[in-house]
Amino acid sequence: MHTVTKTSLLLIGALGLAGCDGASEPFEFATTFDTFADYDPILTFEDVLIDEGGEIITTDDIAQPDNFATAGTGTTSYTGAILTETVPSDDEASRLLVGQLQLDVAFSTDTITGYAGNFIYEDDEALNGTLIGNGGFVRDSVESTPGAEDFSPHFTGMNLTGALSGPNGEAYDANIALTGYFLAEGDVPGSAVDSIAGIAEFDFGATGPDFETGIFAASD
Repeated sequence: MHTVTKTSLLLIGALGLAGCDGASEPFEFATTFDTFADYDPILTFEDVLIDEGGEIITTDDIAQPDNFATAGTGTTSYTGAILTETVPSDDEASRLLVGQLQLDVAFSTDTITGYAGNFIYEDDEALNGTLIGNGGFVRDSVESTPGAEDFSPHFTGMNLTGALSGPNGEAYDANIALTGYFLAEGDVPGSAVDSIAGIAEFDFGATGPDFETGIFAASD
């Protein structure tokens, strides 16, 4: 599996990225970023959720049915970031690409609506457009074998799709497939599900660059 190699960790900070009311598009982030550096508060080395290979750091934190029981039947918005890196070529070095991510989880139906946008390369080249998708999830993450550190994800192949455009007329039919885990504080029985993390497979179509496997994380 390809991994993000320029940065070793994608981590969560407290940053309000929830959608705002009265958006002129189907979805808008309440906070938007102008430069790659603006993402620094959520690309830090604190509160580790996931490593560069897309593995959950502490499997004790993977949520189980008793954690979901505290969620009730409402909808919770998890906000954070999604990160990947282009595959280098003979002509171009690799570039990091970061974007905002919101996952709205409806616990009454065990479904997720996802939004990704405000993508910015590390040289501050921005991409316009928002990707949107829907998916379902299961509440039980099962060990491959008893005592193993390998758990099945809560959701796989949740596709965020849409059109993205670059500053020089580039146009991409983009798709990002998310595979993720819900996380809770593992040493506290019945603790609430407070974050989601996993891997992200980027596909910008025939005209777009190739990407390494990305990672994402979001908290409530």
